[in-house]
Formats: sequence, structure tokens, C-alpha cells
Amino acid sequence: MTRSEAIKAFFFKSVLPVVAALLLYCIFKSACMKGGQLDYVWLWILCGLPFGLHRMCLWLIPGGGSFGGVIELFALNFIVGGVIGGFVLAWRLIVAVCYVPITAYRLIVG
Repeated sequence: MTRSEAIKAFFFKSVLPVVAALLLYCIFKSACMKGGQLDYVWLWILCGLPFGLHRMCLWLIPGGGSFGGVIELFALNFIVGGVIGGFVLAWRLIVAVCYVPITAYRLIVG
């Protein structure tokens, strides 16, 4: 692996996920304040939404139910997608931290 490939991989696997997580935290922090305290559950869901929403199937059941039931199911899908995305985001941050020494080794050795 050349130096430029190692730096490019470091950027995409380490720097980009951390910057995305910080940006999402800054955006959603004010939305998750309740009584002057940060609600970490909703912060987890909202920050994980971009990472997990495409992993969820949005089940809209046509007919047979009321409009309110469809909206409730739609909101539930967003919440479950956010929870799944929160785990994906946590995994990406763990990989980002573990990738720093790997990149340092690749730059020193090769």
C-alpha cells in the first residue's frame, strides 16, 4: 500500500466518521435538551438516523388501517432506524479509533 492510499484510507475510515459524528452531535444537541439536561436516548436516535435509516424498510400498510396507524408505524420505523444507526455509528467510531495505529504502522513501515 502506498502512502497516498494509506492516507486516503485513513481519511475515509477514521477522519470522516468522527467529523460526521461531531457534526451530528452539534446539530442535534440543542434539540435533545429537556429541562436544561441532555436526553442521551434521543441524541442516540437522532445521531444514528442517517446511519440506520437506509437499513430499515419503511412499512406503509395500504388500506385496512387508519391514517393515524400508518403515521404511528412510520414514526416507529424512524425510531428503530435511529437505534440501529446509533449502533452502526458507535461501531464506526470504534473502527476509527482502531485504525489510527494501523495507519501509523503503514506510514512508518511502507
